[in-house]
Amino acid sequence: MPAGLSSPANRLSFGVLMNAPIESIAAKLSEYDFVVVIDKSGSMAEPVKAGSNRSRWEAVQESAMTFARDVGKLDADGIDAVMFSGNGVQSYTGVTADKVKEIFTQHSPRSSTPLAEALTEALKLAGKSDKKDFIVVFTDGVPDDEAAAARVIVEAANKQETDDALTILFIQVGDDASASAYLRKLDDGLTGAKFDIVDAKTVAEADAFATTAELVLAAIND
Repeated sequence: MPAGLSSPANRLSFGVLMNAPIESIAAKLSEYDFVVVIDKSGSMAEPVKAGSNRSRWEAVQESAMTFARDVGKLDADGIDAVMFSGNGVQSYTGVTADKVKEIFTQHSPRSSTPLAEALTEALKLAGKSDKKDFIVVFTDGVPDDEAAAARVIVEAANKQETDDALTILFIQVGDDASASAYLRKLDDGLTGAKFDIVDAKTVAEADAFATTAELVLAAIND
């Protein structure tokens, strides 16, 4: 991504953001544990956009490293990560930006998109402490079982006591129209949930935010 999450700048160090001092922003975000969920299905090997020499897999690696670096400044024990495809779901704890790079060397895009299973694993990691939880999901396509993934989200939302106890941000990598429609449905058309805990952004929309912190706060407040 050309800006936003992919910028090499220290995205949480700016003095003023969203009309609030950085101290208050840091205090707000320090209330959260963070989990990054990464789609490694076969379609992630495709170009990030038509005519590009850069794959979706390469783009998401850069974004995940930046996210881990930025929020890691607020979470001393590192973030957690989930990698998923039809070949299985793998989770990692205490992940730093350097560890993200190492994890990517152990995986490559292949098989299908079991999003429901990946979300279930992410929620297990998210429940490990009394902190609020923020899950960001990088994905490029429609999941194997759309209804199952939606059910996992609804069940999680209905267990919450407050709206901000859990936030799930989906960032769409690539330009698959079916994926866009599905993520919009999760964001704005999910039925049966006590709280609206989902926000969805395209890569371009995520890049429009000046900082990672701003992106995270916008999702929490969505």
